[in-house]
Amino acid sequence: MKGGAIWAVLGLLLVSPGARANTRTPSSNKTPQTIDSLRALVRHAPLPDSARFQALLALSDKLFAQDVAEGRRVGEQAVTFARRRLDWSGTADALYQLVVNCERAADYVAAMHYSQQGVELTRAHRPRDQWRFTQCLGLVAVDTKDAAGGLRYLRQAYRQQAATLSVGPRERGGLLLNLANTFLVLQRYDSVLHYATRALPYMQRAADARGLGYVYQFRGEVYAKLMPRSRASLAAAATNMQRALRIMQHYRYQPQAASSALSLARVYRLQGRPRAAQRTAELALALARAEKMPEYEADALSSLAWAYADQKRPARADELDARAEDLRDSLFNGNKAQALAQLQVRYDVQLLTEQKKAAEFEQRSQRAQLHSLWLLLGGLATTVGVGGGLYWRLRRQKALLALANQANCRAVAEKEVLLQEIHHRVKNNLQLVSSLLAWQRSTLPDPVLQQALASSQARIQSMALVHEFLYRADNLSQVRMNEYLGELLESLHRSLTTPQQRIQLSSSLTPLVMDPKEASALGLVVNELVTNAYKHAFQDRDRGHLHVALAQTAAGFQLTVQDDGAGLPAAGTVPETHSLGLQLVNTLARQLKASVSTAPILPTGTQVTVASV
Repeated sequence: MKGGAIWAVLGLLLVSPGARANTRTPSSNKTPQTIDSLRALVRHAPLPDSARFQALLALSDKLFAQDVAEGRRVGEQAVTFARRRLDWSGTADALYQLVVNCERAADYVAAMHYSQQGVELTRAHRPRDQWRFTQCLGLVAVDTKDAAGGLRYLRQAYRQQAATLSVGPRERGGLLLNLANTFLVLQRYDSVLHYATRALPYMQRAADARGLGYVYQFRGEVYAKLMPRSRASLAAAATNMQRALRIMQHYRYQPQAASSALSLARVYRLQGRPRAAQRTAELALALARAEKMPEYEADALSSLAWAYADQKRPARADELDARAEDLRDSLFNGNKAQALAQLQVRYDVQLLTEQKKAAEFEQRSQRAQLHSLWLLLGGLATTVGVGGGLYWRLRRQKALLALANQANCRAVAEKEVLLQEIHHRVKNNLQLVSSLLAWQRSTLPDPVLQQALASSQARIQSMALVHEFLYRADNLSQVRMNEYLGELLESLHRSLTTPQQRIQLSSSLTPLVMDPKEASALGLVVNELVTNAYKHAFQDRDRGHLHVALAQTAAGFQLTVQDDGAGLPAAGTVPETHSLGLQLVNTLARQLKASVSTAPILPTGTQVTVASV
């Protein structure tokens, strides 16, 4: 397939795999007749070579919609036909079409294989087209959850494209959007904004509507995630997402419109606009149902439940939340099978890459060995025989080692999936307990009991957040504390801030990793200290400032919670009290092998320090 940036053809992660499958055009009743006529044309003997090649390409493209294996077979015939004629441009086009169709069919191993062939072909015969296949390698790597590896390929493609003059604006903008999307997966938001903004003039020059929609969607996502959030950043996020939604709806890119509507509903909720959030979530729900995207439907139901909860309609919110949970539970087994299949595909793609490197190394080794053998053939026949025997022995050991490594990789991958499923289920159960406590709290008339249940709910949320991080993390034995505490503080700030009391919460969190047990304990400590400050330090005050800092020390860590509130009656030690929160802080500090101390801040305020000893 000639022309056109591959990002627009492949749909690179901008819609979910399920949504991507539903964006394909259904086969018409004329498709079998078209396939039969193309087959007859290919078999027509006096057909010119160029027309036969084009017929093979068209037949392969049609067959992929019905039979992937048959489509691949005909596509490979087109590649072989062009190679025999030394038509390197046609060979590159046939390989490129195979890559696109295999990625559409989620056959990532085949897509990687054809991309590697394309890189080798263009390196030797068409250097100006090499960037296309390097980009394909990056997109397949990102699709198989290797975002870091995909970023390396995409940067290499960007350098190759920059050295090529005959590249249109749509292709240049498409590669920039692929880079922006990969940085979004890696959560490097400054780079997302940089590359999305650079893609904007190219997409405007190419009059590419979907490309413009993706630019605005990326920018909206970044503005929504900028910390600390402000009215200006949320307004910029809403404006960009509204533009993206209008474009996707106008040009009937329904899956992308559903994604844009979901993101916009979340931004409206952060802006405190529950009715707008409700309308946008209802739109996302309608689009998800029309396109048969159950994961988007579950997210839309959850977003709609939050919108009703913000409007003080708990019964409707609970009903929608229950429907969302039921839908997610029904998808759980399918997602598990999909995760296992995706891990297998990722393993196969990595294995194919390693095999290619091993084959190249083997070829270089064989050439070097043959050169040495020719030098020694005159009088070193015995030495050559011994060397040959050692070579085959080492090669056999290498093959056995490769088989053992493959088995170990499979076992590790399966265990990682099982552990992630356990953390996911624990997180869901903790969320269910938290929801039950919230419902119970809403039925109690006593404010004291309501406050006690709210405290318990906050503790459960902090523990659930740890399991959510472990479910999303690549390393299941470590938790990045700066990211975990950042989200925990944001959640506490949202739940504890009231219209009558404006407390500014800031943080300074050094990148630090802990095992899950220590992370959960420290998260509970932060939860208790921050909640205590909101309740007592700023009592009878309409504004104040609270700062949380985490630093790494030679002994381990130092956590500091500092406020400018009323202060404590005594300094130097934590006051002896029967408060469950402070008792919990002391107990958790002992588990962390840390000490707890307080100190006054002039003119007013208190600083609580928890440090490893």
